[in-house]
Amino acid sequence: MAARRGPADPHRRERIVAATERVLRAHGIAGLTHRAVAREADVPLGSTTYYFATLDDLLRAALHRLVERHREWMRRWSERVGDVSAAQLVEALTDLVAECVGPRRADLVVDYELSTAAMRRPELRELAATYPETVFAVLSTKTTARKARALAAAIDGLLIDGLTAPTPPPRDQVSAVLAAILTPTA
Repeated sequence: MAARRGPADPHRRERIVAATERVLRAHGIAGLTHRAVAREADVPLGSTTYYFATLDDLLRAALHRLVERHREWMRRWSERVGDVSAAQLVEALTDLVAECVGPRRADLVVDYELSTAAMRRPELRELAATYPETVFAVLSTKTTARKARALAAAIDGLLIDGLTAPTPPPRDQVSAVLAAILTPTA
């Protein structure tokens, strides 16, 4: 069945944003074009420019959805983890890192590509800053603000390592880094 067109297609804008996310996952920011999104959304090219005049508009709309999904995912993670000891938090965070570089890898790649793009595109900085701030805010409910900031930075480094190394960091290495922050020796 072909996609509906015109007024009979009230969800077209949302389909375009969803298609933009898929293009970003598959081809990165460099591969984002109105034509690629239109093809992915199965809409006429003019529809993408009608709703999103520029590529930056498309990019911001898709990234906003990714940011919101990340916030919700972190909120649910926090609820699942609940109140835990430092050792249990190390295990939960180790699982989180493994999930990010495993099943959630495609979203993580887009997250870091956004961060990299924000270095040269100031209009993306606020969105890019949302990721580490969300992690910090969630971790602040599990430990002190100082440790939460250190954990957020360490997790960031572990995730970059997991994306760029030939293989993700071993579980015991991830746990050791996180434990050094949460349960330092005297």
